[in-house]
Amino acid sequence: MSEAKTQAHAVKTECRRYQGRVAIVTGAAQGLGRVIARRLAEEGAEVVVADIQEERVKRTAELLQEETGQRFLGLGGDLSQPGVADEMMARALGEFGRVDTLVNNAAALIRMRLVDFTEELLQQAVDGNVWNTLRCCKAVLPHMIERRYGRIVNIGGEAWRTGFPFHTLLAGVGKGSMVGLTVTLAGEVIDQGITVNCVSPGSIESEADGDPAPVRTSYRDPSWTGPDVMQELAKLVGSRGISMGRLSHPTEVASAVAYFGAPEASFVTGQHIGVSGGMAMI
Repeated sequence: MSEAKTQAHAVKTECRRYQGRVAIVTGAAQGLGRVIARRLAEEGAEVVVADIQEERVKRTAELLQEETGQRFLGLGGDLSQPGVADEMMARALGEFGRVDTLVNNAAALIRMRLVDFTEELLQQAVDGNVWNTLRCCKAVLPHMIERRYGRIVNIGGEAWRTGFPFHTLLAGVGKGSMVGLTVTLAGEVIDQGITVNCVSPGSIESEADGDPAPVRTSYRDPSWTGPDVMQELAKLVGSRGISMGRLSHPTEVASAVAYFGAPEASFVTGQHIGVSGGMAMI
């Protein structure tokens, strides 16, 4: 396996804020979700990793348990569908007895112009970028409200702020809605010991997720992102605004997620932070 181009920028875990705590990370079979799950485990958490890729997420759970020495539970299923998130929560409570942190990372990475979407793809994009997060939040809230403690971290994306093409559903409706959901849900539970915050990455070297033998085949339909889309987006990144001029290593994003999801972020809620190397600034 070749070394990641961004490896020099990998962030080391140097704290143990999650000792005795339990986290759920969705979309964690690979990429950023896998790295977030590992970061929380390195800080002491026991972790539920959930993904639509059932076999792959179970393999990820086994590997991360070996790597970190922490307990992992791998669960497969489509979280956008009724009942699946509730079952995930029930399994988490049955295995660990509590859930302290939810990281909503799962997404359907469908990048194309709005006029090219079929009705079926429109539904898939909303399911995979909105309904999964809503259902996961709804599933964990009763437990968090009862305990008067919880941390919810939504993963957004900077394309909703930068106006990139091909992102109307993924970013405009999907990731952009994460910001609105973050603020309104934070206000809804502000007096119940629960915080809700959002982290928006820019471009990530998602292949640098530490998988020792990554699966080369993708579960995603190749039509979700046409062959010329990524090339055009790469040109736009180079021509727009101010940035550090490189992809982020996923650990750089995971470190921000770990802060929002930790006990110490007790007085921070309804906030959005971009971890994008300056792609978008306040």
